[in-house]
Amino acid sequence: METVQTLAWFAVALSLLLPWLAGALLLRRLWPDKSPGSWPLVLGYGYWLALFVGAMLLYPLSILGLRVAFWVLMLGFALVLGWTLRGLHPSGREVFQSFRSVWARDARELGARLLFALLLGWIGLRFAVLALEVWWQPLYPWDAWTTWAVRARVWSELGRLVPFVAPEVWAGEGTGAVYTIEAWNYPALVSYLALWPTLAAGGWNETAANLPWLGAAMALALGFYGQARLWTDSAPASLAALWGLISLPLLDTHVALAGYADLWLAGALGLSLMAFMQWTRTGDRRQAALCLALAATWPLLKLEGAAWLVLLVPAWMLVQVRRPWISLSLIAAAVLGLGLAWLIGLRLELPIIGLIEISAEAIQLPLIGRLELGYHDTWAAFARTFWGLENWHLLGYLLLIGLIVAIGRVVRGERAPWLVSGLALVLGSLLLLWGLFFLTDAHRWAEQGTSLGRLLLHFVPFYVFFLLTLWGRASSTST
Repeated sequence: METVQTLAWFAVALSLLLPWLAGALLLRRLWPDKSPGSWPLVLGYGYWLALFVGAMLLYPLSILGLRVAFWVLMLGFALVLGWTLRGLHPSGREVFQSFRSVWARDARELGARLLFALLLGWIGLRFAVLALEVWWQPLYPWDAWTTWAVRARVWSELGRLVPFVAPEVWAGEGTGAVYTIEAWNYPALVSYLALWPTLAAGGWNETAANLPWLGAAMALALGFYGQARLWTDSAPASLAALWGLISLPLLDTHVALAGYADLWLAGALGLSLMAFMQWTRTGDRRQAALCLALAATWPLLKLEGAAWLVLLVPAWMLVQVRRPWISLSLIAAAVLGLGLAWLIGLRLELPIIGLIEISAEAIQLPLIGRLELGYHDTWAAFARTFWGLENWHLLGYLLLIGLIVAIGRVVRGERAPWLVSGLALVLGSLLLLWGLFFLTDAHRWAEQGTSLGRLLLHFVPFYVFFLLTLWGRASSTST
């Protein structure tokens, strides 16, 4: 019995490590340069992309049976790993040098080296504690009980992807072939991610289902540090920014109490927007590809992800359109069009996409649903969330200062594409949150404290990176 359990946990570890390594080394093939932070970057992004690909492919391959589909995919990852290892022989020294890169050798930099070591030790200890929490804690979060883990457990127990339908459809179905939950129409990717390691375990196991959340946090940290090292010449500054991110209480809570979808959207959105800013600065098409690949998963993780995609449009326009006034005119025209639709009403029934309805009373959008419109004074809830609660330490204050600095630089005539696009992304995200919680019936979620913090979490990794770009010393690759 003990041997069986040991083999099961070995399979669980393999289910996460094999895709991670295959994804990282495949990205390394595309990133062969020895620039600072390249290995942390490919290790971070490799986990996210590989796990997403594996989880999404479970659906079309489920006709084989879930467990057969899982091991077919694992075989595929093994083949990818074998192919990437051909001709790729990174030495341990090369990988280590990528992490430490410009480690100061001057005796005058002893303080910076000490700070680096202390921060690295603190981050390692933090992840050790989070790993113990994930290992010891039973499935706890409410949304996991009601939505994400429910579907994963049903699929794991039955060995097939049975459909979840609306309650009224389920009530009229007498065969028992369908299931229902209140959030039956939520995206399924997070449930697939929880399902993935349980297929390796051979049955439902809460600890195994929660382990992808720990891996996501570690990969987010690696990806963040890799992008930070590509941006700035200072390794201590990059690690200090990472420490600022990993130390945030609400982020850590979403790792320790694994099961919510918000950590996945926060990582996918944050890593995507970091790559977007790198692309605007250097023109590196690999960064653009990373941005688009992860952005495509936002609507598959949470309904809000479809709304957040809008942010990329004005940010891209401000970078690509050579005359700023043209970009601003197009953005203003889009806003004016939405205003006219709100005043006179708009209703479109589009094939595949679905119903789009805008009126003075409500707005109905595909994937997002229906929201009743009307102004609600939730300033107190916003201020409490940003600056009063301890969820974000001093991030709310630092972000306010950073926005003032960034706007001041733009007003003084600085038009660097990365600065303009980064500022547009931050202001756009705050505007979307304001519109959601001030102008719709979602205001009660802010007043009750149930969703504002979680939706803000989606943007926090990018906010921290944006602050680093404002104050970090740019690397020699900047343009």
